[in-house]
Amino acid sequence: MKTNSISTAVASALLLSAAPFTFAQENSSLDIGRLAIAGYGDVSYIAQDNLKDDQGNAVQNNVQARFIPIFLFQMSEKIHIESEIEFSTGQDGETETELEYINMHYYLNDNTIITAGKFLLPFGQFSANIHPSWINKAASTPGIYGGHGGNGSLNGVTTVMNDTGINVSNTWNLGGAGRLFTDFYVVSGPRQEAGAHGGGVEFEAKKGDNNDSFAYGGRVAYAFLPEWEIGVSYYTGPYSNDGDLNYSAYNVDFNWNGTFASVRGEIFGSTAETEGEIEVNGEIDEFVKDFNKNGWYIQGAWQARQLGKAWLNPVELVLRYSDTSSDFDGSVIEEFDEDAGRMGSRVYYGVNYWLEPSAVLKFGAETTSLDNGVNSDDRLFLQLAFGF
Repeated sequence: MKTNSISTAVASALLLSAAPFTFAQENSSLDIGRLAIAGYGDVSYIAQDNLKDDQGNAVQNNVQARFIPIFLFQMSEKIHIESEIEFSTGQDGETETELEYINMHYYLNDNTIITAGKFLLPFGQFSANIHPSWINKAASTPGIYGGHGGNGSLNGVTTVMNDTGINVSNTWNLGGAGRLFTDFYVVSGPRQEAGAHGGGVEFEAKKGDNNDSFAYGGRVAYAFLPEWEIGVSYYTGPYSNDGDLNYSAYNVDFNWNGTFASVRGEIFGSTAETEGEIEVNGEIDEFVKDFNKNGWYIQGAWQARQLGKAWLNPVELVLRYSDTSSDFDGSVIEEFDEDAGRMGSRVYYGVNYWLEPSAVLKFGAETTSLDNGVNSDDRLFLQLAFGF
């Protein structure tokens, strides 16, 4: 039963927190009902020669605008509510609205936070912490991430993952040795995309589920602040309608921050059990095979203020390389070719000009080399991003 699965997983995660805790005081010293609004937004111009709209018509340029408020409500000293809503303009000029997440945080003690609701999964660093446009140093997402802000001709191997469920987060202070972060969650899990086989895995959170099983995952990270952090994430769960096909993924993320430079990256791998049919000697043979999608990126940034010239203080240079590969390109079985001609590598070059600590003007150029050498594209970006 789902209820038993949730109870077992949450109980196990809580047992990992050895820190003593005390219950909330009856009289909170904080103002009950305090509301704060934060968030971010951006306006982007994207120039791409082969850019097309939903009907396949050529688009000479693409201007996008987004406003993403984050509502923070303090119900009590121990309970906080958080919600993020994205407002953006669509292809036809209409306003599109999307609920990115809404959840409740219960601060069990100084070390442990329990989150329930729809939340960004702590899977890698980019999804949960880096994807807001004013934090992301590039005007586009890393090549391994598809379905968030557009990915041009390159197919991503994962998405910015969010789902509905429960997460238990712990922070362990190791003194002079740094800090250890742990997250363990139980969520509704992925779904099977409509199609002739079970290869397509969909992560978008929806009301209800397509099977009676949950997905489980977590992230363990070690940080020697303020310079570097490395984390390992894992995710697994059935995704097919009958619950017989499983999807699993891992992520290794790293981040180094120096005085004038920073380097970050992620290594991603996933396996989807996939069912299909193949003709052998005139007879149809059914099979279940493991199909993989993999990718990685590395990004470096350098602040020109290191040169000691005041007029260069706001300037920052960014360089990022991404690479993706997939078994769904027809290389394993010809019929499974959704990613054919859409896997490859991408290089991003950028110059950022910081107007304020939370407002940046980005100039970027991106070149993509696809494995088939055909539909490669180049993109130019001009983006104004801000946080508040």
